[in-house]
Amino acid sequence: MATFLHANLVNVNLRQANLEGAALIDANLRNAFLSGAFFYGAILWNCDLQGADCEGVQFFYASLRECNLTGIRIGGTGTDWRELRNITCNYFLICDYDERGKAAEKRVPLAGDLEPGEFERLYAALPTIEYIFEHGMTPLDPLIMDRVVKAIRESRPEYDIRIDSINARGLVPSIKFTVRHQEYRESALQQVQEEYDTKLKQLESERDRYYQLLARALDAPKEFKLISAGPGAIVATDGSTVNIQQHIHNALELQKAIAGEPEASESFAKVAKKMALNIIGEAIKDIAKGQVKEAAKQIIELGRDLGPLLVRMAPAAYEFFRSMHT
Repeated sequence: MATFLHANLVNVNLRQANLEGAALIDANLRNAFLSGAFFYGAILWNCDLQGADCEGVQFFYASLRECNLTGIRIGGTGTDWRELRNITCNYFLICDYDERGKAAEKRVPLAGDLEPGEFERLYAALPTIEYIFEHGMTPLDPLIMDRVVKAIRESRPEYDIRIDSINARGLVPSIKFTVRHQEYRESALQQVQEEYDTKLKQLESERDRYYQLLARALDAPKEFKLISAGPGAIVATDGSTVNIQQHIHNALELQKAIAGEPEASESFAKVAKKMALNIIGEAIKDIAKGQVKEAAKQIIELGRDLGPLLVRMAPAAYEFFRSMHT
């Protein structure tokens, strides 16, 4: 794990850098170029990031304390921090792109300064709900809950409900979900229960057949198997083992290829560069949570529009996800 203590990194270029688990204490990162950097699980305490370019930075499970974020530039930034405490931020810039891929910056707030603690309120960790399987979790339950989430996202998009983690161990296995706002927690949990009960009734008559199909899939040597979710999870594909970090590495290679292509390139005729980077960012988030098949699906769908670019710039990484998805 890299450690930076009292480091002077003013104007440093750390674009696309992998700083997973790094510890930056009392570091000066003013006006640093951090776009596309990977800070998964990193610690940033008492750091000065004023004016830093954080577009596309992935802060998943990172801990930020006593940091000055005034004037930072964000957009497509993974803000699922593990901790966000005592942040100083008078204003920040959101980088967005129009349908033609032209960049535009928006100051937040448009005038004046943020109130103390307002940045934390805007970007604090999302509220969670937990569904407990009182009678134990079956191998089908995570698959059922994936369908439950998709159904709720279609009927109640304002919830923005997502699976956060799956705990299949112990006497009380459970699945945790995130929702957009605190006031949605109770109604979202009720909807999870209702949708889950509905899915169970639909499966009741054919449950034995589904278990047989699942058993055959798990025993097939060329099938994809998720052994344990979360960072460092081991995945078997075609008899080999690959950890989550290797999946993330391949996704970052694709992100790097997209970020390095000029916005005016013909590669972005069907999908804007910003949108492409956002899709890769979401895929990295899914991989970090162990949802690698979902990530592969997103990447392959993006590849239908950017295939020539990805094949040219990151052939091994693209083929990795393509072979997993087929």
